[in-house]
Amino acid sequence: MKKLLGISLLGFFILTGCNNDEDREVDITSDEAKALVSSSVDKMGDDVVSLIESDGAKAIVDFAALLENSTVIGGRVNEKAWTKEKVDLIIQYFVNGPAARTSNDDPTSFDEIKGLYEWNPEVEDFDKSASDFFIVKFPTEGSQTNNAELKISQLEFVTIREVYDDFVDEYEVPSIIVGYVKVDDVTVVELDFEVNWSSIGSPEKADINLFVTPFTFELSFDDTFANSSSVLSRMFFDDDLIMELDLSVEFESQEKEEPVYFEGSVSYREIKIAGSVDIRNIEDDADPNDFIDLALFSGDTKVGDIVFVLEEIEPGFEDYVPYVEYEDGSKDNLEDLLEPVFEDMEDFFNEFED
Repeated sequence: MKKLLGISLLGFFILTGCNNDEDREVDITSDEAKALVSSSVDKMGDDVVSLIESDGAKAIVDFAALLENSTVIGGRVNEKAWTKEKVDLIIQYFVNGPAARTSNDDPTSFDEIKGLYEWNPEVEDFDKSASDFFIVKFPTEGSQTNNAELKISQLEFVTIREVYDDFVDEYEVPSIIVGYVKVDDVTVVELDFEVNWSSIGSPEKADINLFVTPFTFELSFDDTFANSSSVLSRMFFDDDLIMELDLSVEFESQEKEEPVYFEGSVSYREIKIAGSVDIRNIEDDADPNDFIDLALFSGDTKVGDIVFVLEEIEPGFEDYVPYVEYEDGSKDNLEDLLEPVFEDMEDFFNEFED
């Protein structure tokens, strides 16, 4: 049952879509459904190429390369292995990496990193002068001049104090970051970051907007409610929404250790799975069709219901397997149908993290 639930939630989280309009059911065949998935996979490949080859991504790579051997601007990777890993990636690039210091300490105030830093090819390092902001001017690959500029115009920190018996760990984390990267006076990266941190150093509420031309990434989440949490994440290509997660989770208690109800959305292009998962008061041998209510969509058009069929997985062992059931009663294995999408999405995020 746990394996089944994990597969179900994976599908729900990765490929779910919500729409408030009335869904239209259509008579679609198995071949047409596979063609829909294949079309979306082709578009995903195009999206990956566009992201990796964008001016914004290239500027990030060029700037990171200059930081490697710089003694004027240094940084270190945050050693805390928190669940806020993705938030730390943004902090690392915009704060820890370009911190104006020669020690290994992370900055604790905007004053510590303020300055104008201009790449000097003769000494292969940055020259520093005074500024009310944090500004770095550097060359992109192939340029003979400092044609790129990174600027942080606003930066605020909060102090986190964690107590472990006789040990006290006190440190600062950014709560607000506003900055951009321009190449040849054109904005290619822009960040508006605001996070409320809990007393134990975990983000509990956030609004983050990151633009890496031509992509825009939006993330907002709220973990301040007593027994529930919510997250909204979107990815745009220019003005087109290509990926979205809109999810709410209810928990058994205020400790938020045991989720009991999921409802929300994730979508990629035209592929959606919409519905809810209610695991309150279920028994170990419960039929998943009684507590998992999901359907596959193409845009706003319903392709089919997701049903679970008890099958022999290996000799002597049976488990429920998710299928898409079309209007004519025929079925396709959901995992087989969406496997190309899962593979390309994994490649997509691996490329983006790199």
